[in-house]
Amino acid sequence: MVSPWITTAVILFGIVVAIVGVFAYLRMYKSSAWSAATTRPQDMDAPGAEPAESDKK
Repeated sequence: MVSPWITTAVILFGIVVAIVGVFAYLRMYKSSAWSAATTRPQDMDAPGAEPAESDKK
């Protein structure tokens, strides 16, 4: 049978890895969502902007 301190150490290690993984995922998700919201084509926002070649018909 395994010593109780080994079991406790493995469980604590798993908890720490899970917490670090959640923080890493949230940082990645926040960075991805922020960059997606801020990277828009700015030329079409101008009031006098001409339409792109594919928009002309």
